[in-house]
This record gives sequence, C-alpha cells and structure tokens, in this order.
Amino acid sequence: MAQSAPPQPCGCTQDFDYVVNYLERNLPAYAHDVTALTRPAYERLKRRLRRASARAKKESHCLPVLVAYVEFFHDQHTDISGATRPGVNDRDATAVQRFQTGAVFQQAETRRPRLARTYPLAAIEGRYQTVDSTYVVQIQPSRTRFRDYVGVIVTSRTPLWRTGQVKLELQRLPGESRYRVIQYNRNHSASCLGDVFQEQGYLRGTSWQKVGQPTSPPVAGPLAYRALTAKTAYLRLPSFDGGLRTQLDSVCQQVAARPPQNLIIDVRGNGGGADDAVVPLVPFLYTAPFQDDQREEYYVTPDNVARLTEYYRRMQHDSADYGADALQRVRTTLRWLHHVPAGQFRSDPTVPVKTFTGIVGRPERVVILYDRGCASTCETLLFWAKHSTKTTLAGENSGGFVGYGNVFSLPTPCWGLQLSTTTLRLPNQVAYEAVGVAPDVRLARDEDWLAQALRLLENP
Repeated sequence: MAQSAPPQPCGCTQDFDYVVNYLERNLPAYAHDVTALTRPAYERLKRRLRRASARAKKESHCLPVLVAYVEFFHDQHTDISGATRPGVNDRDATAVQRFQTGAVFQQAETRRPRLARTYPLAAIEGRYQTVDSTYVVQIQPSRTRFRDYVGVIVTSRTPLWRTGQVKLELQRLPGESRYRVIQYNRNHSASCLGDVFQEQGYLRGTSWQKVGQPTSPPVAGPLAYRALTAKTAYLRLPSFDGGLRTQLDSVCQQVAARPPQNLIIDVRGNGGGADDAVVPLVPFLYTAPFQDDQREEYYVTPDNVARLTEYYRRMQHDSADYGADALQRVRTTLRWLHHVPAGQFRSDPTVPVKTFTGIVGRPERVVILYDRGCASTCETLLFWAKHSTKTTLAGENSGGFVGYGNVFSLPTPCWGLQLSTTTLRLPNQVAYEAVGVAPDVRLARDEDWLAQALRLLENP
C-alpha cells in the first residue's frame, strides 16, 4: 500500500530561505546593494547564515540569524521581528492563570540569577532595571553559539514574568561595549533591539540601566508650544502620527495668529508618521516657493502589488477612519500598477507634484532641533527645510529612514516571524539612507541642546 510522505521539517532554515527568496524578488534596495562588487560577500554571508539557521532550534536563536541577513541591505525600514502574540491583561486573574499554565510561559528558559555584587559601570555584567522599575534583571555570562550573556529576572512587578526566567539575550559584536540584544516582551514575544551600546551603566537606546543609576531625562516632552524669551518661541513635536494632526493644526494656528520673531522646532525622537502632518509647518520655514523633489518610484512585482491590494481591502473595512480621499488615492494607484510590467521602477503618474507657495515674513529665523531619533517623515521636514535660507538644521545626523518606504509586513511560514519590507524607493534620497541628514550646526553633546539652539538664534 502506498504510504504518505513524512511531513517536511519546518524551522529556521525554511524561514531563512523564505526571507532570502522574498527579498531577492521584491526588495527595492536589492539591486542597489547586491552588485558585481558586493555579490561575493553577499553569497558568503548567505552560506554562513544558512548554516547557522540549521543550528537554531528556537525563535530566539533564529531571530538574530535573520536579522543579520536583513541588515546586509541599506534599507532602514526593512526589518524582522519576533512572532506576534496576543497581549495579556495582567490585572485579570483568569487571563494570568491561563498564560502561566500555557506553553509559552512554562517553556521559557530559566537560569539562577547570580548574587548581587558591584561591577564597574563600564562592565556589561550587573543588576539592571527598566526605567519604570517593572523589571530587575541580572546580566551574567551564558555563552552559546547565539549569545554571550543573559539577563535573568530577579524581580518583576508583573505576574507574567517569574524570577529566574531569561528576559534578555546579548551577543557581543565587534567594537567596544557593543551588543546585539534580543528582548522578550511582556507577553514573551521576542524583539531584536538591534546594535546597543553599553555606556557607563546604560544600554543606550533601550529602557535598561544599572540599578542605582539616575534615570536619564527624556529627550524632550509631549507636543507643546510656549514662549522661551521675548524673541523666541519653542514648538515641540514628538511625532507626526495622524492621531496628533488636530493638535498640530491647532498649534500652527496659534503660531500664525501671533508669529514670534524666532522659532525653535524640536523634533528629537520624532519617529515619523504621515507627510501630510508636516505640511502645516512649511509656511513658517521657507523663503521662496519650491516644488517637493521627493520622487517616489514603486518597485513593481506581483508580491508588492499584492501587499498594496491587501492593504486596500483593510482600508475598505475601516473606510470611515481612512476617508474617501485616501481610498480613492490607493484605488487609483492600484489601477495604474496593474498595467506596469513586473521588475521595473515606475513613478506613479497619478500623484501630483506638491508646490509650496504663500511665504510669511515671521518667524524671521527658525532652528530645527533634531537627533538620530528623527526618522522617516520627520526627515521629510528636514529635506523641505533645506529649501529655506532662514532655517538652520541643528543637532546630529538624523536616523536615515529616507531612501525606501511604503512598508508592509508578512509572517514567515514556520515560526511566524514578522518580516517588514519596503516596496518603493525615493531615488533623490537613497544616498541619505542609513546615513541621515547632516545638520548645518553640529551641537556639543556635553551642553544642553535647547540652550545651544537658543544661542544660535539670539546670539548668532
């Protein structure tokens, strides 16, 4: 009698092959980054990582392998993260009990935390806590092929974590005090925090710091507008998310009604949002009419068109929130894309070019204050501000999320890791990808940036 074939194995190698094949077919950055010059290194990297994927028997081992592959491409928006899991209400005793008796909690790796002792601030080992003190972990050596250290729970204010469970996995990277960090979130899903520097007791760019260290002050606060001096006003914009559009419009009306002589726009840590949210700021910035030169080119492939089609269907189910205009724009783009041959970069002819007019006299001088946390749409503000002779960019290089965009996510077939990938490029901005927009004035790290920005305006 005929026997059915045994099921094919499903694990990290299969997910790795899926990610490689998908990005080679669909990633706008692929042809730019894999050239005759770089292909030998790219092929060596693939072979090495595929061998590593065969040794990865769990998600936390597979995730850094796939991250290392995705990081070959100079495309900041394309990344991979752990499988999505539903949140758990830790105030609901029934939900907590169900979670604690489930496989995710029961199978979490455990280690005995080492006794507390004093380590130099520059050492990675020691007791760390989150800024909100929800967790305290002991970072201690635990060497495998995939890591050099673990962060073991010492205390947890949520019942979703228990003493001894592994909360962090750290792999030493080339360079001083540099690590790749895998973090298990509140619901035990995995996230790769990327390359993290340990600097004097702080894991920079994360919420972890050594116990006893003073809490780092936030980069800046929520959306706000206020006078700093008789001459200079301060506008803080933490995000360009569409949910803040009403507040932003209201603030811009305040600025227009009584325009200050000078204006500081603080976008430190602003991770972006929607370009439309930047438009109300433009009249305060520029000194002559200009056209937006952010030309977008879709990389037309069947998969990329399918991702946009899926997005349009989701929009239809939530049409009230998206609005008729947004639906019409995507519908028009899809109709055009279906007539473009696959494998080409094409600009959407249905999108009109933005032209900015309507110059205002005040503010007379503007400083845009930004850091590496200014990314994506926040960087659109910087590009538009470059058309102005009265606006000064101050701070440090921005995040460099500017060369590729229009991101969609899909799960890998075995472990359900979330691959987020771009579908278009902005050819005029590819050179800034991962590098960021350099400031006109680079600010000193050892002095308050707001004070330096104020000095640029009032004591030039």
